[in-house]
Amino acid sequence: MMSSLLTSERDALLLYGLFSLIALAALLFPGELAVGIRLSGVVILYNVMVPVWALRRNHPEWIRLWLFLLPLSILQIFPDAFLASVLGVLVFPDTGSPSFANVPLFMGGMWVIPLFIIVLIGKGVEARFTRSHALLAVCCASAVLFLGSESVLWTIPIWYARDVMVISHIALYLVIPEILLGLFTYGAFELFHMRPLQHRLGAAFTVMVVYLGNLCFFYLIIERLIFSAPH
Repeated sequence: MMSSLLTSERDALLLYGLFSLIALAALLFPGELAVGIRLSGVVILYNVMVPVWALRRNHPEWIRLWLFLLPLSILQIFPDAFLASVLGVLVFPDTGSPSFANVPLFMGGMWVIPLFIIVLIGKGVEARFTRSHALLAVCCASAVLFLGSESVLWTIPIWYARDVMVISHIALYLVIPEILLGLFTYGAFELFHMRPLQHRLGAAFTVMVVYLGNLCFFYLIIERLIFSAPH
């Protein structure tokens, strides 16, 4: 079990290393191609690389995880649309990508990238220690990956926060919801990954709705009650 797990981890590091190099080359390569089109290509490439790599390296658990995360990632367009089009606190600059409700369509596949590694980290820690350690690791990984993205990706730019309290370009109301997103995703996958398709889709939808509810709750608490941001 441990040998198989270590092989899976090495393959995951190799996959993410290769993907990161390709993504950087695609985004930095000079040319007239719009950033949004480049990002769309990068996201599509990732969502092709994962199942192909999993099949070639014999990781069926990766296939199950990817099949759970892709519908969830597509559904995540709705919370982003709520923030961008209803609250107006999230801005996606025009990068040349097709969009839905002011959200670039490539976002429908982008959430898979951090969530995949978050779940793998949780499973690796649980295999070595306990479920409690795994949940703590998932929370830490979620904080590092999601909040790190918030502090960096505005430079491309993919998105940026507006009219909210921020620290180093991280919107404060997002901190707890994004950590909980990783936690609920991990738990939902553990509970439903072997269930029929309709159950997995229902679980993915539930995770999205819980995330949306957390966004609303913490926006209300932090922006309207604590800091009383004018809107």
